[in-house]
Amino acid sequence: MDDTRGVIFDIQHFSLHDGPGVRSTVFFKGCPLSCLWCANPESQRHKAELLYFTSLCTRCGHCVEQCPQDALVLDGTGIRLDRRRCVGCGACVDLCPQNARTLSGKTMTVSEIAEEVRQHWRIFMQSGGGVTFGGGEVLAQPAFLGALLRHLHDEVGFHTCIDTSGYAPWPTLEALLPHIDLILLDLKHMDGALHAGATGKPNDWILHNARTLGRRGFPVVVRLPLIPDFNDTESNLDALGTFMNEAGLPSIEVLPYHDFGVSKYEALGKSYQIHSTSKPRLDRAKDILNRYGLDVSVSRE
Repeated sequence: MDDTRGVIFDIQHFSLHDGPGVRSTVFFKGCPLSCLWCANPESQRHKAELLYFTSLCTRCGHCVEQCPQDALVLDGTGIRLDRRRCVGCGACVDLCPQNARTLSGKTMTVSEIAEEVRQHWRIFMQSGGGVTFGGGEVLAQPAFLGALLRHLHDEVGFHTCIDTSGYAPWPTLEALLPHIDLILLDLKHMDGALHAGATGKPNDWILHNARTLGRRGFPVVVRLPLIPDFNDTESNLDALGTFMNEAGLPSIEVLPYHDFGVSKYEALGKSYQIHSTSKPRLDRAKDILNRYGLDVSVSRE
């Protein structure tokens, strides 16, 4: 039994968009980046946090009475959450009869995750699938990720994939490569200053890791979350195509951005301003990337 522990926020089975075949995807919690368009804002903080869906709340007040931190207040406008007081204990989640509150983030061991994932081994084998580790950022918990990969890849024999921003020192990623079959690597913007402005971090590590993986011939699919008026410009797409050719990275998957995560931002008390990708912008991006002879696909998720 491996009791190495990490923090995740979800495990999804029967996934069709996180690598080949039918897969289980384990979502790690915590990310060094804070992308303005993040589709899973509940993944950014490493610790557990509360989501409050006001449309489901009937203002019964049970949660207010039982909150051990006095973080909830019932007034004329509804129930207000003081996030400075909230410690993510989950007491209000257990009490809510309408499921208006959920807690994102739980600590699990390698053994616990492996036991759940291994139940689907027949589907993996029949479909050519396996297990994908995404996030959040998987490289932010390298010891936990490494233990999972060694068990499920080396001992069990599952196809393993990581979905990553690539934001980590090269030695951190390099140590994991013997236990990984495929990397889905986000390249959000080629300009370092613009990347830092929109994600909170520069792209030096990311581009270095992408270049090194490509030159080593490691199986990589670059992923481009296509964000309107940010990285869908001709100059950025040209820079991306040039970089991928020089690095020996032949495959790119374009991810049209959608606003499905709006309700999560509201539930976390955060604002949201990014708009979905239009079809003309998507078609234009595909045309530009195709000029570079890349294998261009579009996510239908």
